[in-house]
Amino acid sequence: MNYIYQAGKPDRKKFILLHGTGGDEHSLVELVNLLDEEATILSFRGSVQENGMNRFFRRHGLNQFDFASLERETDTLLEEIRGISEEKGIALSEWVLVGYSNGANIAAHMLLERETKLSQGIFFHPMSLEVHTQTFPLDDKKIWVSYGGEQDPIVSTASFDELVTAFRKRQAEVAVFDSAYGHQLTMEEVQSARTWLKAL
Repeated sequence: MNYIYQAGKPDRKKFILLHGTGGDEHSLVELVNLLDEEATILSFRGSVQENGMNRFFRRHGLNQFDFASLERETDTLLEEIRGISEEKGIALSEWVLVGYSNGANIAAHMLLERETKLSQGIFFHPMSLEVHTQTFPLDDKKIWVSYGGEQDPIVSTASFDELVTAFRKRQAEVAVFDSAYGHQLTMEEVQSARTWLKAL
């Protein structure tokens, strides 16, 4: 997978960035600089193409997911994260996953469906992928999620609520921010995530 790595100050946050559909490894860098401008950054480019747009897993149409692709790409991404973390000497538990839309979806799926030491996530506009095969506890996970409200044309209230419930049923700590501005990212969301991050 294509990625960029930028070492920050050792005592600052460490972010794994996962862009939305059509983005790339540079898309979220400016955003996370607002969260911590001295952080270490590991940012991936989705390896799946959809009409020339980068994604992290395939779909057959809006919210019609290719589940074989989802599972395959989740495993590939997790292996990449493990390998780079070992190479850089960074414990998995030190990373904060930061994803938007498609990137947030694969990150949330990874925490729900793979046993991993990755334990912190900031997920902008995620949705449930309706895959619930695991039951292991998630009491070590701390998640911040945002939702665009009824104005979001992609993420329904039911789908968002299903995702939050899936985490909370397995004892994850989940903070929810309702932006009410549809699927777009807002500065209010970023400020909320920054405040949550500082309290970790």
